Amino acid sequence: MNADARTQAWEYYREAGRQMEADLTALAEHPKGIILLMPQLVALMKPVQSNQPELWPQLEHVFPAADAWYIHLLVGDLRLARRLAAALPPRQWLCFQRGRRNATPHRLPWHAFLNHQPPTH
Repeated sequence: MNADARTQAWEYYREAGRQMEADLTALAEHPKGIILLMPQLVALMKPVQSNQPELWPQLEHVFPAADAWYIHLLVGDLRLARRLAAALPPRQWLCFQRGRRNATPHRLPWHAFLNHQPPTH
């Protein structure tokens, strides 16, 4: 497996039969979209309204009263993601879906994501 998060993200899209370029374009045109492409971390996200999960994946959609960050894709170093996320404007929630087959919407308090401590062994 390739350790470069960018390669992993491209492979995920290819295997899913989806177009990463389309998602990057939509987020690049979104006034508050976030695109982070680093060897250690890939993050595609935008602000959303947490109670409208059917609209989260529509990356071009702008939510005037956003109360959450929606993570469309996150690949790589989760600790780095948390450190960088601390610099974002805080919102009440972090929203995400785990894959397209099980598109169950998930909502996690933003502060819980930022402050999560992995278990020590």
